[in-house]
Amino acid sequence: MSVFAPATPFADFIYRHFRSVHALKLGLALLVAVTINAIWAPPHFIWSMVTIVVIMMSLPQVGGAIEKSLQRAIGTCLGSAYGVMLVATVDSYWLIMSLLILAVSLICFISAGRYSYAYLVSGFTIIIVVGDANHDTSEALWRTANILSGCVIAILVSLFIFPIKAKQDWRSQLTHAIDNMAEVLAQHLKAPANHDLDFRAKLEAAMKAVLTQKKLFFSLEWESKTLKKHKVLLSQLANKQVRLITLLELLPLTRWQEEDKDAYLQINAVASELAFYLQQLAEFVAGKAQQLPTLPECLEQELQHRLQLSLASAPITSTIETSTTTASTTDSNAAATNGEVPQGFALTGYSWLIYQLAIAVEALYEDIAIIEIAYNKQPASQITSGKAD
Repeated sequence: MSVFAPATPFADFIYRHFRSVHALKLGLALLVAVTINAIWAPPHFIWSMVTIVVIMMSLPQVGGAIEKSLQRAIGTCLGSAYGVMLVATVDSYWLIMSLLILAVSLICFISAGRYSYAYLVSGFTIIIVVGDANHDTSEALWRTANILSGCVIAILVSLFIFPIKAKQDWRSQLTHAIDNMAEVLAQHLKAPANHDLDFRAKLEAAMKAVLTQKKLFFSLEWESKTLKKHKVLLSQLANKQVRLITLLELLPLTRWQEEDKDAYLQINAVASELAFYLQQLAEFVAGKAQQLPTLPECLEQELQHRLQLSLASAPITSTIETSTTTASTTDSNAAATNGEVPQGFALTGYSWLIYQLAIAVEALYEDIAIIEIAYNKQPASQITSGKAD
């Protein structure tokens, strides 16, 4: 099933109440641990409960819990193995402590990146196992076994009891970001020429949603083989959202003269299509539309042509004194050759901004189309930009 398919009522209910569900799952996991302790009473079983809390407290999603459990299990096994080896083979207190300090320092030096938590667990497991170097290996082994049992309980509860999927959260954050961007663009286009509307709150909300998407990448890899194969694409998709947000931040800064109002309205008529396409894309990502909406072929080229026509028909009111781009210089020279006064930068710059927005929207469509096609298992030759033929 596609990540953009409509969510089942059950999955939707879990996501809408995920905080309550997560708290319930943590309580159930601890209840399982307490029940095991009541029946068998293994030594040092408190470490099983500590492990469950550490893994599940901050990671409600299935993928995150699996990854953190595996990292904790690996780190525990490695740290425990080294600690037991020290306790069992070295008699000198100072030599044991020296080797312990050396190992923890080395772990601190190499600890970085995605598996930093496994390194962290290895370090403090060595310290827990060695303790005061009393050569009691049974205590170390029981602690290791209890930590591993806590990892298993956390994974099983996360997987099979009201699973909270990172895919659902990622899709919701992507929808939220696109929806906010579409709303900002639509409100700007409907506002008066020199409006003072403040879009910072909506754009900050969109950026926050993008950052949340990035935090979910590791969890997504554990939940979906398809998204794992396209993890680079997920990062690119986030970066393209950031680019679109940046362009939208420039919109309220644009200014023009009253006599340019007609051309401004013509450009906005073209730009309003982009707001419509963004809104359609948000509805598809949210699962409200069954098929990915299509864009016109060569959208940005078509919009560029129409924007040029709207500028050509606009009243000429000002002159560009300085040009920072080759394109602007070329347009000015062409207008001067025809005996016309060059168009003011207010309109040409605004037109360029809308053109860049079109390119950004098209790029967003392309990445989402690739993900959708990958879920549908269509041939790679059919992975296009999602435009109509």
